[in-house]
Amino acid sequence: MSITKNHTETSYKISIWILYLLAFAIATVILNNDPRLSRILFGLPILTSGVLGIIGSIAVVKGFEEPANEKRTFAMLVNFGMVLLTLAILLSNTVYS
Repeated sequence: MSITKNHTETSYKISIWILYLLAFAIATVILNNDPRLSRILFGLPILTSGVLGIIGSIAVVKGFEEPANEKRTFAMLVNFGMVLLTLAILLSNTVYS
């Protein structure tokens, strides 16, 4: 009974972790009153989500030869969306700093 993990499953699990990290980042900003601590507690999950988004996007691209299903569509939307969000944050910090 060998269970093989395909690229779609990997990218789907990564996208779930991204959503957990984004929920954690939002909750810390809502519940925390100290702005300096909020920056750290918000920035680290967002940065980690961006890295996971890149890894998940690579897994989605590798999994294009697998049959299409709702997990692949969900993973593709979340991972590529997180990559775009991370690039937009980096670009805005670079341009407006």
